[in-house]
Amino acid sequence: MISKSSRILGIIVLILGFLVLSQHSKAQNVQLKGKTFVQVDSSRKSQPIDTGYEYVDKDNVSHKVFLSKNGKAFIIRVSKKTGKEYRQYLPKVTEMLKEANNDGRTD
Repeated sequence: MISKSSRILGIIVLILGFLVLSQHSKAQNVQLKGKTFVQVDSSRKSQPIDTGYEYVDKDNVSHKVFLSKNGKAFIIRVSKKTGKEYRQYLPKVTEMLKEANNDGRTD
């Protein structure tokens, strides 16, 4: 039968193993610029593209319309409750922007 101290030691080794694996998966991205190594944050969100259009909501508030990296239209709102910014995606506006871009094509 396995003693209690052996079980505890096994659990500690298992936890340490998971910690080592999790640190390995968070490897740093580094680029060489001149003679300096610069750490690059790869978890950074891509910058949205400003379409130049505006969206007026039901409260008559005007918002800039942006495109995500996947081509989805959204506006940036601020939560009244928490004060945090969030993206509100606009599927109908996405469709309209795609149609507007297709109308100008000469295929």
